[in-house]
Amino acid sequence: MWSKIKTVGRISDFVNNDSTLGAATPSFDALVDWALHPVSHTKELGIDLAYNKIEPFLEILRIVSYPIASLIIAIAGLLYILNLKERSISWLTKTSISYIIVQLLPLLTKALLQMLAV
Repeated sequence: MWSKIKTVGRISDFVNNDSTLGAATPSFDALVDWALHPVSHTKELGIDLAYNKIEPFLEILRIVSYPIASLIIAIAGLLYILNLKERSISWLTKTSISYIIVQLLPLLTKALLQMLAV
């Protein structure tokens, strides 16, 4: 089964001659658009630059929030078993809401930056 190799085609069959190789580079149209509307493009570039500087810290916060929230919820479950129901439900509620807000923090930050740039 593993020794059977089947050829489905050559590379030239999948890549057309008129394909847009290197499309990630800015095109002339993008340069002309920037020259005609420099203020709006500068705002967009500023927003992207600010968000790209903040985003690694937000990602670390999102990753760390899961084990912390899991630990607090486990402790709240033990408190519930020990008949401290009010404190337990309070911890569960606060932890759940905090975890959801931390997970939405990149979205909220990007939205806030875009609202400030308008």
